[in-house]
Amino acid sequence: MRLTALAASVFALTLGVASPSYAADTQTPQPTAQSAVQQHTALHVSSAWSRELPPTAPVGAAFMTIDNPSEHADRLISADSPIADVTELHAHIHQGDVMRMVKVDAIDVPANAQLILEPGGYHIMLIDLKKPLVAGQQLPLTLQFEHAGAMDITVEIKSSDAGTSAEHDNHQMDHSAH
Repeated sequence: MRLTALAASVFALTLGVASPSYAADTQTPQPTAQSAVQQHTALHVSSAWSRELPPTAPVGAAFMTIDNPSEHADRLISADSPIADVTELHAHIHQGDVMRMVKVDAIDVPANAQLILEPGGYHIMLIDLKKPLVAGQQLPLTLQFEHAGAMDITVEIKSSDAGTSAEHDNHQMDHSAH
């Protein structure tokens, strides 16, 4: 009998906590996590591109510009594309005369700033490609931001001579991790 009374009390308490409070309707709205997320939807991605690769190439990379006109910083925390088994965020680091690619957990997108993902810097690696990257075609890519959430973009595939300063540096590239 005591167990039944205790269970009934816990149940009643649960209902009291779960039931809506209408008195709150007269209070001034407070910022919520949802409104914070809405403040970060101002991110804009442009100039997304990748380079054409030989049909047997196992990896590719995507580059782009991310504009954040917001007063709030954000972070790119992941990316995903159906054309690759694995999609990772990468950066290049200099070790002596060798420039090495490393996986990073996130890429900061500063407030009121522009972040450029480019060869020789931050980029998105497409690993174990399921189909070749052919110039003139496009690939879908979903970017996941810490605050702005998911953003679907289209990446243009450019010809292999889409030049970059990283291609012309006298540094050696270490791609042994892939």
